Amino acid sequence: MKTLAIDTSGKSAGIAVLLDNGIMYETYLNTGQNHSLVLLPEIDKALNTLKLTLNDFDLFVATAGPGSFTGLRIGLSTLKGFALSLKKPLIGVSTLEALAHNICVENLLICPVMNGPMDEIYTALYRHHDTEGCAPILEDHVTSIPALIGHIREPVVFIGDGASRWRETLKEHLREWALFAPEYISFCRPSVIGCIGIRKYERQEIDDMVSLIPFYLRVSEAEMKNPSH
Repeated sequence: MKTLAIDTSGKSAGIAVLLDNGIMYETYLNTGQNHSLVLLPEIDKALNTLKLTLNDFDLFVATAGPGSFTGLRIGLSTLKGFALSLKKPLIGVSTLEALAHNICVENLLICPVMNGPMDEIYTALYRHHDTEGCAPILEDHVTSIPALIGHIREPVVFIGDGASRWRETLKEHLREWALFAPEYISFCRPSVIGCIGIRKYERQEIDDMVSLIPFYLRVSEAEMKNPSH
């Protein structure tokens, strides 16, 4: 089975092509959130490199949130267009779940943390199991660092740009319980997103393409200023 997976949840764009669970192609570009300009050319580059067409894919997978409102819309709408026109399945993957899957230590508590507006964070708690991957302990939500600290009752590995920003605060309050993933794995790999999507596909957890929309976890600033719209 061939899978095309993308990540447009942040400032960088990632594209991966998988054959079953093996990586055929993967690229990660710091685009400065110019996803509308670079995403399609980079997908074309991947196809040309591998001598594939879009119709060769059996599955499309994209990060569905949380993250950049604009980036998520661009990524999801692009793959939704492919999937609808080709009548192929599409699966949306949580950005936080993808971050958590970068850490593969049995029974370890994992806390992905992404920076939100002002002092908000997007976060969740997962526990890794070798046979199941990362199982959610606390679902994706938007909160504050003090509130997150209140949920921690054991050693935990933090990962993500929010973990970097709030590192000293977390260490101060949680002391030896606060562990941190290295920076070089603290981002969403499109190949990981693809593998999560494949697992969901195998469990028949296929999204409805009409109703699938980005899950932002919060309203935009424009919506907060104009709640009637």
